Amino acid sequence: MQARRVVFTGKGEVEIQPFEIAKPASDQVLIKTLYTAISPGTEKAMLLAEPGTITATRGFPFHPGYSSVGQVIEIGSDVKHFRVGQHVATMQSHVSHALLPETVGPGLAPVKYRDQFRSPIAPTAPFVPLHYIWPLMDGLSEAQLKASSAMTITSVGITGARYAKIDIGESVLVLGLGPVGLIAGWGAKMAGGFPVLGVDPVASRRKTAQEFGFDAVYASADEAKDGHPLMAGKSPTVVIEATGRPDAIPLAFKLAAQNGRVVLLGSTRGLTKEVDFYADVHRKGLTVIGAQVLSRPIHESTAGRWTAWDEDSLVLRLIAGGRLDLSAFGAAEFPADRAADAYKLIQESAETLGVVLNWT
Repeated sequence: MQARRVVFTGKGEVEIQPFEIAKPASDQVLIKTLYTAISPGTEKAMLLAEPGTITATRGFPFHPGYSSVGQVIEIGSDVKHFRVGQHVATMQSHVSHALLPETVGPGLAPVKYRDQFRSPIAPTAPFVPLHYIWPLMDGLSEAQLKASSAMTITSVGITGARYAKIDIGESVLVLGLGPVGLIAGWGAKMAGGFPVLGVDPVASRRKTAQEFGFDAVYASADEAKDGHPLMAGKSPTVVIEATGRPDAIPLAFKLAAQNGRVVLLGSTRGLTKEVDFYADVHRKGLTVIGAQVLSRPIHESTAGRWTAWDEDSLVLRLIAGGRLDLSAFGAAEFPADRAADAYKLIQESAETLGVVLNWT
């Protein structure tokens, strides 16, 4: 059967291309995609081959995307845990149909499928859960299904807040209020952070942050450097760097309080230069935490370190339970065949928090 997928054919070039997809084998599930979510940070960086991306080092073509919702339309004869018509979430790229082995819960793919499910972003990573299938609750609204397509992007932000191990009443400052930064701040508040502050030069993002429960937002780090009346001290205990800009890392070190923690959540594009580690890290007693999602454990969650399965399952449960509203992440929606227009939007508009491709 013929399917369609988004392909980056060159720097700044986006196409929808056909490809053949087989019928499911006895242990496979065929999923028809409903919605895929575009990550405006990561996917823009891949499209433009920015430093630190796989397209900068290995070139094109590249198949983007890693967060989707679909419906099971066919199953193999040995499949026991999925049914035709069931809604599911996956980490598949922007494709109209996905063929996956039946997997239940966290863990490695069956041996015969392991090479097939390596990360296109980090092909040397020992484990990436691209074969996972998350079953969704029955009876979700169309809005909830659409929101669930941003599951993986959203869970990155929650991972950032979780790795910080925020205690009740600790002040938190988030640098960068894109989708990841917004959810990191939301997660920090859920964990007991107070006050939760944010910095972003884009006014619409600051407004959305306030809607997500941030206690105060600032247009620049200069505005935030003197602290906030609700803080116990002048500087935040936790700083979460969510911009991915190399020059934001020394800034995060400078803003953090004595003996504070800095979480490097944004995938840094390029080298950070002229860091004064003695003055800004050693002498302040900072703890620097790398929060790249590929550092998540594979099989079992522990306090402060959840598996991808559990982290993403949490996002899906929060959406289903009405505790997390991601409507802002899908405010821009395009038919899948207009994917090139969607990527043009995220290149031209800093106000775009997220884009959903509709494959129906």
